[in-house]
Amino acid sequence: MVKNALLSIKKNIGKTILLFVLMCVIANLVISGLAIKSATSKSMDQVRTSLGSDVTLSYNMQNMMKNRDKGAAMDEAISGITIAMADQLKSLQYVKSYNYTVSVGVTSEDVKPVEMTKTETSTSSNTNQQRPSGNNQTDQASQPRMMDENDFTVLGNTTMINLSDFVDQNYILKSGRLLNEDDSSTTNCVIESNLATDNDLEVGDSFIVTATNGDNEDIDVKLTIVGIYEIKTTSQLGGMMSNRQNPINQIYTGLSTAQKLNNSTTEMTSATYYLDDPKHIDPFKELAQTSSDIDFETYTLDANDQIYQRSISSLENMEQFATIFLWVVVGAGSAILCLILILTMRGRFYEFGVFLSLGQSKIKIMLQQLLEVLMIATVAFGLSLGTGKMVSNVVSSMLESSQSENNHMIMEIPGDNSNGDDQGENNNKNSGKLDFFGTAMTSSANTELDVSLTASAVIQLAEITGLICLISVVLPSIYILRMSPREILVKKEG
Repeated sequence: MVKNALLSIKKNIGKTILLFVLMCVIANLVISGLAIKSATSKSMDQVRTSLGSDVTLSYNMQNMMKNRDKGAAMDEAISGITIAMADQLKSLQYVKSYNYTVSVGVTSEDVKPVEMTKTETSTSSNTNQQRPSGNNQTDQASQPRMMDENDFTVLGNTTMINLSDFVDQNYILKSGRLLNEDDSSTTNCVIESNLATDNDLEVGDSFIVTATNGDNEDIDVKLTIVGIYEIKTTSQLGGMMSNRQNPINQIYTGLSTAQKLNNSTTEMTSATYYLDDPKHIDPFKELAQTSSDIDFETYTLDANDQIYQRSISSLENMEQFATIFLWVVVGAGSAILCLILILTMRGRFYEFGVFLSLGQSKIKIMLQQLLEVLMIATVAFGLSLGTGKMVSNVVSSMLESSQSENNHMIMEIPGDNSNGDDQGENNNKNSGKLDFFGTAMTSSANTELDVSLTASAVIQLAEITGLICLISVVLPSIYILRMSPREILVKKEG
């Protein structure tokens, strides 16, 4: 059978060349489809990794404003997030880790804040003393009023390991260490390098901060510096903001320290849950609603995944296109090969009739046809592995160009800096993800968009090529070999 197949290939050289060229084209088209699927799959994994998978339990502001009585103050409508509420979600399926945050405004007599606006010196004070009281009042009224009398924001966290600004390297640790779960019951803190420099502070130094509770009683806590970080990039600076809103004046502490300053061990500012994969965000939300008694009319789980949804949607569309493209290639390639083989088999009626008359089975004749096609396909397959690399490079360039344009569009979306007092995880998350997404996908060292053929893709290519050969041989063979040897010989003679 092998000898007959080789003789047939040599004898019908025109048919052999035609089939070889056609199979090379089909194989390269299959490689293109596999390359697109591979690239989109890697891109989706990269987007998931770069954007993170954190979900934050916070107030449902829309419902809160809707249910607020006309003229009522905001604090009358807000219900605090409690530890008991947050604990119901930390052990749910998909949760990899979590972080509770408490934000408190404080002052300090030991440390001076990095001022947002230039303060008047003693020279201006002396000048004011020489002026009439009326002018002095006018000058005081013309000065900008600070929105918050507190100079610092203490951010108490369960751990700093997962804070997005540090993960995305918007904030860089210069000396010491970040806080972890072991610091929860200590008074250790981490401060910004400019704040440390202005106050001649270093790791190991201590200072006292003061918060005022609802009864106007002062709460003093002595903090010990265990780490100093530097702000590399941030979108929080700008506009009219108080010293407390300045990210340089943020002081990171353990959760218990912030709770003490906040005079509450039951309430928090926000709770953030880090999931194992962004695709589990919606299942986690559904699970939270069914397995907890949290009122999700008052509270909400904010995934902040608009960028992820936008990016993943376009990639899923591309992957769907690649799948359809592969099926079209398989269908069209099989149909074209079928037509060619039908035409060539019609010229071999006498040969088939003789084989059948000599007692050779139809299955054996069909296998010979399949062997002929597979021999040609094997050579075309090997050649396509080389040319397929060029096809893959073209696809890679197209995808990276498209990805770069999408990133540019996304980076033009302004970050939300309107949350004045909430300087914690939410602002860090918004600004950090936008900035990291732009750099992660355009980095020259990024290799995750490599669409070169892998062992898995080669196996898939071999399987698809074999399937096309099988379909293109079986269908024409059934059409011809359904006749008896006499009918075949008569048809040939006619």
